[in-house]
Amino acid sequence: MAHSFRSGLLAASLMIACAGLAAAAEMPASWKKSMTGDPAKNHYVAEALKPLANPDAQTLRVVKLADTLARLCSGAALDKKALYAFMTEARFAEIKGKAYNEAAFLADSSFRYFDYRALAHLCAGSATLFGPQGRLAPGVLKPGKGRPTASYDPDNPLVPLPPLARKS
Repeated sequence: MAHSFRSGLLAASLMIACAGLAAAAEMPASWKKSMTGDPAKNHYVAEALKPLANPDAQTLRVVKLADTLARLCSGAALDKKALYAFMTEARFAEIKGKAYNEAAFLADSSFRYFDYRALAHLCAGSATLFGPQGRLAPGVLKPGKGRPTASYDPDNPLVPLPPLARKS
């Protein structure tokens, strides 16, 4: 009796877990039309291509976005050599003190409401942003499969990103 109860409990818990995974894995079909590398169709790519008013903040935002997509997009990887070349060209090391803190605040502000929809669209457009002919930083990112590694959870769509470290 106890054995059949445990087997039934195990089977029920597996069915619930599988149903939860199946529901979490499907992102809304309406997103698929706009999940392209074309800024005219993909609002999130178009927004990422708009430069910030502060050039230091723009540099920090590009570096943070490239790192975020490398970590959260399936198959994507940073090309560290190209990233360091971009950082050198953009004078990343010269952003110091109060100017760095202000730029970091502005860059982080552009990720304030970063959610799964934004991540999915940016993963789909990562080649446009950072691929070999990328418009933000060419060659910095090997694009990958164009979708997030994590599955979609409609109950918790926000994707928390750590803030850029402040310098004193």
